[in-house]
Amino acid sequence: MKRYVAMFLTVLGTLLVAAPAFAQEAAGTSSRADNTKWVIITAGFAMAIASAVCGYAQSKATVAACEGLARNPGARPGIQFALILALVLIESMALYTFAIIFAKVTIG
Repeated sequence: MKRYVAMFLTVLGTLLVAAPAFAQEAAGTSSRADNTKWVIITAGFAMAIASAVCGYAQSKATVAACEGLARNPGARPGIQFALILALVLIESMALYTFAIIFAKVTIG
């Protein structure tokens, strides 16, 4: 339990520090074209990382489900439901990443 409290406090502290770190710059100090270029480049890296992590997670979930079925074929309905739910949630991470990147690149 102490581990979860420490993790929660660390995340909360990070979020409190992140707000001033990403504060808006003074007017006229950065050019819009330079920022747009870097947004597009980092968006590509973000989508590549999200896709790689999703592919790895889906493969690990499928391997675990196959091992579970091999050990206990009678538990197929429960394992199948858990696998499909896990794959949907894992894939949604990539879709959310794509939606956020699309909004950031097109809206600015």
